[in-house]
Amino acid sequence: MTRRKFLRLTGSALTVAGLPMVARLGGAEAPPPPSHGFGGPTPNTDFYVTSYGSTPAVDVARWRLKIHGLVSQSVSLSLGDIQRLPQVKQQLTLECIGNRPNGSAIGNANWTGVKLRPLLARVGVKRNSVYAAIRGADGYSTGIPIDEIMREENWMPFLMNGVPLPPVHGYPLRLFIPGKYGMKQPKWITEIEFVDHKYVGYWEGRGWSNEAWRKVNSGFFSPTPDASSLGDSGLSRFMDLVSLGAAAKVNAPVEIVGWALAGPSGIKRVEISTDDGVTWTEARLVENSSPYVWTIWKYHFRPKAIGEFSIRVRATDGTGKTQPARDPESYLGQSAQARMKINVLSVA
Repeated sequence: MTRRKFLRLTGSALTVAGLPMVARLGGAEAPPPPSHGFGGPTPNTDFYVTSYGSTPAVDVARWRLKIHGLVSQSVSLSLGDIQRLPQVKQQLTLECIGNRPNGSAIGNANWTGVKLRPLLARVGVKRNSVYAAIRGADGYSTGIPIDEIMREENWMPFLMNGVPLPPVHGYPLRLFIPGKYGMKQPKWITEIEFVDHKYVGYWEGRGWSNEAWRKVNSGFFSPTPDASSLGDSGLSRFMDLVSLGAAAKVNAPVEIVGWALAGPSGIKRVEISTDDGVTWTEARLVENSSPYVWTIWKYHFRPKAIGEFSIRVRATDGTGKTQPARDPESYLGQSAQARMKINVLSVA
């Protein structure tokens, strides 16, 4: 089943979501719970899941990471070999290329792993290498240009929030190319092959972005929309409550809290509109530690009257690119301004 067919079968609301892979919808599309702590590590059990297919059963005793092709010396590394290398610990946010504005196909975690570049220096990548073909135990593959695979930021984690990668998140090893969407950061990696031509991966060959650098995007953590008006149809398991028009009921003043994320240039500014885009006010950036970790922002909303307000958020990345009002579904990721309704019941 293609991505596009999958989206058509699941209905128009999910077509807007643009899910890029066969997904476990309950994990990929359920709104992040308050336990995420407004930007802290996402619990492994709540972290979104999108995959090319099913989760492979990896026998770690037999598993090897092979680095070969146009190199001076191929290597085949066990998990033990990798774990004996100098370890790095980093916080990093992952986002699916199908994540819509205010979508929940995004998660943040503390990871432990090893840098990729020293391993590539060890094998001696040859000058005529053009692409690195990355393959996983599930049969998925993607291609990374030689200049991008050699970036100092690239690394391979084997721990997620202090424990071995859960099977659905890539046990025993996955690859990170920070600043790109998840489709370029495959799980269960078994092979890095250097080739003298452009390598077109599985989804790239079906029209999805080959570059897959993350667009500037944003969303809300709080206040939480009220789902009572939606009944018990179960739709909230598959899409964000705000996409269904549910309003957050609040007593003012209220703190509006959310996230923003972009590519390697990071987040420069976040603005909030409380009148559906007529006027904008700059929000306060609470945490903005790295381009590869979502920026947490807050806005103190003090309306003068009760009633319903149409809230929008727009972020600007380090290059000056600002989220547009609309960004039609595409194979490049989405960047439209997130929207939420707030029903103010009382003002102080």
